Amino acid sequence: MRVKSHQYALFMLASMLLAACGASEPAATPAPFEPIVTIYAPAASPAATRAPTPTPQPTPTAELQAAGPVSDAPAVVNGQADGINPFTGLPLTDPAALRRRPLLVKVANTSDVRPQSGLNSADVVVEHYSEGSITRFTALFLTNAPTKVGSVRSCRLIDIELPAIFDAALLCSGTSPGVKPLMRNSYAHRNNLTMISDMGGKECATCPAFRTSDRLPPHNLFANTVRAWEELESRGVNKPSVFRSWTFDPSPPQGKPTRVLNVGYKSGNVIWTYEPTSGRWLKSLRNEKQIDKLTGEQIAAANVLVVHVPHVTTLIVEDVSGARSIEIQLWGEGPLRVFRDGMEVGGRWRRNPQMIGHFELLDVNDKKIALKPGNTWIQVVPMTDIAILTQ
Repeated sequence: MRVKSHQYALFMLASMLLAACGASEPAATPAPFEPIVTIYAPAASPAATRAPTPTPQPTPTAELQAAGPVSDAPAVVNGQADGINPFTGLPLTDPAALRRRPLLVKVANTSDVRPQSGLNSADVVVEHYSEGSITRFTALFLTNAPTKVGSVRSCRLIDIELPAIFDAALLCSGTSPGVKPLMRNSYAHRNNLTMISDMGGKECATCPAFRTSDRLPPHNLFANTVRAWEELESRGVNKPSVFRSWTFDPSPPQGKPTRVLNVGYKSGNVIWTYEPTSGRWLKSLRNEKQIDKLTGEQIAAANVLVVHVPHVTTLIVEDVSGARSIEIQLWGEGPLRVFRDGMEVGGRWRRNPQMIGHFELLDVNDKKIALKPGNTWIQVVPMTDIAILTQ
């Protein structure tokens, strides 16, 4: 991956701005082959406030531009008629679900919130670094409608991109002051995106999110997907997603036989173990099974994707500890590993940031990789400095 000329220009512009404003903390020198930091933290005092730079949207390559815009044509998934979930490839028992907006819910992943609730009901879960060494989840719901998902925490910079990728609404407990204007600017530009922030009182029966009495704040906030869809309906934005990027095939692919996948996050290794009897991957953190509290069952997935993406530590401060926000640059393309049916298939992911509902999974021959019908867990990892082990 080469540093593009426009990235170098952005870097030079950022350097001149920092020098002109007398910033006390110089911009860090970027690691080789990594994108340039283009986001600034809010100034300490109102008098010195500097407007944050929006998340960069690089000009797509000619290959991506040739793909053309996403249309609003009737839902068709890989030649199949409407009634198929575009995120799982499975028939919908309730066809009306395809007419509602997919819902993304931000879920914490620290020791004081585990076991989380509702993750096994999600069609897709994205796990990524939050800040420091911890990870956080963004869970997508369309088929199922659990009334307790969480605990819910605040959005991160990656949540500017995920709603655009899946053409989904987002529910979280707010954002840090540095992230908020970036999200608002992005959502205003992409006028089809919607965020539901913390709207819940304690045990609120009619709220999209509610607080319980069994945990201390902030870990006691949970989402009710039924109420969230009602909220979207009241806003007039409960509309179908145009996402149709994935293909599905129940037949196992040709690939490398794999029974264990070990993803070396700093907060602890995520281990997926293939269970041949069920044809699913079972999730553990270190050597402890991760459980869905709603069902009491181990978290499982039909597909596990390892998506390598450039990670840039920004100047935005996320919390009182001084931890900095991470810009996960989920646009363009990058390495991809797909795990299904006890096999690994390598390739690349590709996304045109100017297209809503676009995230392709391509093999080494530039053909679409077919997922196994069922739910998918996406492990977003940096380009380097993380161990991905298989056996």
